[in-house]
Parts: sequence; structure tokens; C-alpha cells
Amino acid sequence: MKIRGKIIGLGLTTKLLLAGSTLLIIPWLGVQSLNTMQSFLVEGQAQAQLLTARGIATLLQGRSDLFQNPADAPIKEGENTTTDFADIPLYPLAGQILLDAYQEDWQALSTRTLTFGDPEKTSFTLLLGQTSNNIYGFIRVTDTTPVYRHPGYLRLDHSDHIRLYLKNNQADDRRYLLTFEGNGRITAYQMDENWRYAESGTAEYRIEGQVRILKDGYTIEFGLPLSFLDTSQQLGIGVADASDPEERVIDTISKSFATVPQGDYNQLIVRSPETERVLKGLAQTDSRIWILDNKLQVRATAGQWQNDADYLPADEPVADLQVASIFNALLDRLSGARHGPIKDFNPAQTHAREGAFLQAALQGKASVTTRPALGSDHTIVAAVHPILHSDNRSIIGIVLLEQSTNAILNMQSRSLQRMVLLTLSAFLLISLVVLAYSSRLTLRIKRLGNDTHKASDEQGRMREKHNFRGLNNGDEIGELTRNVEQLLHRLNRYQQFLVAIPRTLRHEINNPLNTVSTSLEHLEEQVPDHTYLDSARRGLHRISAITDNLAEAASLEDALTADSLTRVDLNHLLTNYVSNQQRQTADGQPVSIELIAPKHEVWVLGSDIHLEQLLDKLLDNAVDFTPPNLPVEFRLTTGKKRCFLRIKNFGQPIPEAQITELFQMFHSHRYTEAEDSVHQHLGLGLYIARVICERHGGDLTVENLAADDGVVFTATLPLTG
Repeated sequence: MKIRGKIIGLGLTTKLLLAGSTLLIIPWLGVQSLNTMQSFLVEGQAQAQLLTARGIATLLQGRSDLFQNPADAPIKEGENTTTDFADIPLYPLAGQILLDAYQEDWQALSTRTLTFGDPEKTSFTLLLGQTSNNIYGFIRVTDTTPVYRHPGYLRLDHSDHIRLYLKNNQADDRRYLLTFEGNGRITAYQMDENWRYAESGTAEYRIEGQVRILKDGYTIEFGLPLSFLDTSQQLGIGVADASDPEERVIDTISKSFATVPQGDYNQLIVRSPETERVLKGLAQTDSRIWILDNKLQVRATAGQWQNDADYLPADEPVADLQVASIFNALLDRLSGARHGPIKDFNPAQTHAREGAFLQAALQGKASVTTRPALGSDHTIVAAVHPILHSDNRSIIGIVLLEQSTNAILNMQSRSLQRMVLLTLSAFLLISLVVLAYSSRLTLRIKRLGNDTHKASDEQGRMREKHNFRGLNNGDEIGELTRNVEQLLHRLNRYQQFLVAIPRTLRHEINNPLNTVSTSLEHLEEQVPDHTYLDSARRGLHRISAITDNLAEAASLEDALTADSLTRVDLNHLLTNYVSNQQRQTADGQPVSIELIAPKHEVWVLGSDIHLEQLLDKLLDNAVDFTPPNLPVEFRLTTGKKRCFLRIKNFGQPIPEAQITELFQMFHSHRYTEAEDSVHQHLGLGLYIARVICERHGGDLTVENLAADDGVVFTATLPLTG
């Protein structure tokens, strides 16, 4: 692209950097490889989970005793299945529970407590266990303002108490209230529908228990006969809290079924501690194992999800893997990694599961599927396998093994992070190397260009000495430098040959010209008609003038160099020159010159002979282009350090395209109306004038007049003291 005659384009360094940017395809290929590896690893994880689920199912095959519920009974047609209720696990107990409100008898199940209520108000934890005849419960209530029963009140809802909601096989609702007056035994009553008064007025002594008052609440341990539930297995628990001992009004009631629209009951499901002990040794990293019976009720669970920090290697600090959040977010987006806790089914409070692939497992089909976590963006791979009865090969339960893909995705994210960091580091290093190399390469090319430019002057003449650097380099640029140096050396020799031609021609041509001239003189005496002789004589004069001009141009620089410069009064020189020129004629017409000069002396350092030669060339050029009867104007002015000699003619303006080439050797284009033709001159006059100005430390310029009625040449010369 050209802008104002200058070619504009990308530099060598920029091109090399752009070419080096193709290295960025490496991380893109790495990302594609990691994505392919991710799919492969997820598929491998799914197959490994299916094999593990099959192994667990094989281990539990025939263990129908682990799925037996002492209170199980066939579900009658039209009844709700257990999956319609919010379930509470009921753990088999090895022996009787000592009702003392202490948790020692429950230590083996302490990690399986359920929490209900609002922590900001009143909340409680619950554990339920079962023997062959009784159901036991341990409740710990968080309450900083306990209000005990007043023995003088008949109403039982004026203090803190526990409510039991039961339903028997006949679907009859029964309500029991457990109240206390402080540390010690509790008293149970069967209540009316409003929970105000006891129906019979007497206590229900088959329900026993103890209460222990704590600083931040109280604990209650109670027991009731299993026959209270029959086979319905439906029980609900509520904790009533009265905060003001004077008003004795129930402020809140925390229930185990508060968020389930099913009535005042939970379904009790018997969990298998033995199965959970077996699963504990089989639990894998970042996975959960679920054992469900053929009704899809949860019988045992093992394992838990991991936090993000758990995926980091033990020997690699978290801070070493954390960079700018934007960078991490971009890498996580590329790799699909997810952070934050995994929110999904809570094994402690989820006691039944549903799903199409679980139903398929009940039909004997093992399968693998993926699903999003319920409360987060994580992805979970789930494998399911049926558990068979050893005798009739019927399905007694299923194994559900769930594992998140975080380990794979985070490993991929770390690999991608390392790959990007290494690629960026390598790209930066390569860019620096390319930049340094290209800078060195560009410097050598620019140096070659500068050396080539210095090999000639502004007029294109070759200088005698060429100082090329890098001639001894063995690469392509060194070879190019040697070729350019040899080319310029040959051009210099050719230039010397051309410079010698005018002098040789002048010497060789003058001898025959003298002979011809002598012959013409003899012919003038013998031939009366001199018409053809005059024409021949004019031709000889023109040939002589041409050879003189060529010789003058060729030897001018040598003459200027040889002549010594002295102080010259340019004003006096110019006045005498104009006076002499006005006494001469050109083609029979007088030359009219107007001189405008200062009254004082104008001293310059120069050669008076060559300064007159300068005036001759400028005057000849002005006269050639000045119309008849119009003068040529010479104007001399001075500045602080320079003087300005302006020669103005009122002829045709110079075309703009020719101004830049006007002072070059052999350039001339003149139009004469008399002959009505275009003549090609040698074009040496202005070239000689420019060389003389430059030899005197000045310069020569030209410009057209504003009204296009003439041209002015300006010779600028430095003043001397």
C-alpha cells in the first residue's frame, strides 16, 4: 500500500510474530485431546462403577435376612406405598434400652440422628430403634427457655411437651402427649383432638421415659409397645415450646413431618446396621452406596461427597493451583469442572428413591446413567444392579452406586491449567526468541540498506569507497551483502567510464572539427554562395558547444574541488555581471535585466569564476523561457546567516511533475513558439547550477509564481564574516 509515495506494509518482526502465533494451535489441540480423554474417563468410570455394583450385589446375594422388617406386612390394594411418606429410619436394637435420658445406649447410632425444626427457634434431633416388642426413641431438644408442667393445671398444653402421632391398622388416629415437671420421669396421656385435655383423665403408663434438663434444652428417652403401631408403621413426632412461664402459651411446634403434605405421620423404615457395616469397607472415594429393598426403600447407605480441596494432591498446596479468578473461570469453563459442595439426596433423611433406571433394576436389568445433582451443577454417574435371592433368583433389592465426575473434571482442569501455563510460557519464550532474532535480522537488513544508500550521493553518483558491514557472514544476508557490494563496485567502474567519455570525445572530436573548419574557410574563398557554408559552420558550432558542455559537466566537480574559496562580495559581482550582460545581445535582441539589490556589501565564501558560471546558467535558462519585450528580474536579499538570489522570468509555469527532476543531469523540456516544435536539450545547465550552489554550501530551488505567469529560481548561499 502506498501513502504519499511511500510503501507501507507489515514489518519483518510483525510477520514473524504473526507466523509464530500459529503455535497457539497447540493449546487448542490439547483442549480437544483433554475433552476426548474426559469422555473416555467418564465412560471408564461408569463401567468401573457397574462392576463395583455387581460385586456388591454378588456379596449381598441371598442375604434376604438383611431386608426383613419385623413389622412388614403385605400392602393392601388401595393403600399408599411407603414412598408417599417422609420416612424416618427405624434401627434394630440388640437389646433393651435403659430409659435414663442418656445417650450411651445409642452410641452406635449417634451419627445417624435426624434434625428437625428451626435452629433460630426450637429444633430437635431424633433417633428411633426397635426390638421385637418395643419402639424406643431418643430426643434432644434445643430450648433456652424451658417451661415445665404446672401440677395444678388440668390443661396439658400450658408447658413444653412432646407429641406423638400414631395410626393403627384401622386407620384410627391416636395422640399421645409426653409432659414433665423437671428432671425425672415423664408422664404420657392420650389426648383429645385439640391437644388440651386427656381423653380418659388418667396417664398412659405403657409409655415410659425419662427427661434430663440441660443448659440449652433437654433430652427425653422414651419407649412404647410395638403394638401401638400394629403394621401401619406410621408415627409422627412434634416438640411444643412455650417460652413464657407466666402466659404459658405454645409459641412454636416443631414437627418431623412439617414439610410433607401427608398428614401428621412419618413412615418408619427399618434400616440395616449390619448392611451398612459391610458397605463401610466397600465405600469408594467420592461415592455413595445405596442398598434399597424391592420396594425401593433405603436399607443402608455408605460414603459421602468430597469438598473441592479434597481433590488436590497432598503434596501440592491449594495456593499453588489458584491463579487469577478470571483465568480459573475460563479453564473451568473449558474443562467443565464444577466447584462448591454437591447438594443431592441426604442419606440421613432420604429413605426411599425413585427413578426409571431403578424400576428397570427391579426387572433385573443392570444399567449406568448420568444425571445432574439436585441442588448444584455437578454431574453424577449412577450404576445400579439387582440383588437376587439365592434360591428362587427373585429380586430382593438393588445396589445403587453413585459417584460425581468432579475427580475427573478437576484433574482435567489441573491438566488444562498446567498445559495452558506451559504453552503460554513456551509461547512467550519463543516470542522473545523470535523477537530478538527478527530484531537482529531487521537490524542487519536496515544496515545493508543504509550502507547501500551511502554508496551514492543524492544525484546517484557512486562514491569511491564502499563501507559494507557484514561481508563475512555466511548466511543469506551475508551473501546478499557481498552481491550488492560487487554490483556497486561494477557500477562505480562503469560510472568512471561514463565520466571519462566527454573528455575523450572532446579531444577526439575537436581534431576533425578543426580540419572541417579549416576546409570551410578555404571554401569560402573559392565559392561565391556562402549559404550552405554558413549552415555547415553553424552545425560545427553546435557540435563544439555540445562537447564543451559535456566536458564542462564532467570536469565541474573536479574543478570545484580544486579551486580555493575566497571571500567574494556577491552584491558587487552581481552588479558587474548584470551591467556586462546588458551590453550584449542575443539573436539580435537586447537582453533586459532588472536588478534589485541591497546598498550594502554581501560577502560569501566562494569562487568568483564559478559564481559567474552559476549566474550564466540561471540567466540562460530564464532568457530561453522569457517572452519578447519582458525583462528577467534579479533580486538579492539577505537574512541573518544566508543570502537569497532570486531570478524571475515571466514565461510559462513548470509542470509540477517535472519540478522534482528539473535539476537532474540530461533533463530538459523546452517549447519555442517560433519553430512550433519541441526540442530536446542536453539538460546540463540547471544541473551545473545546482552543483555549484551545493559546492558553496547552499542549494537551488524553483517554484511557479502564484498567478501562473512565471517561474522563480532561488539560489541560497551562506554568508561569511
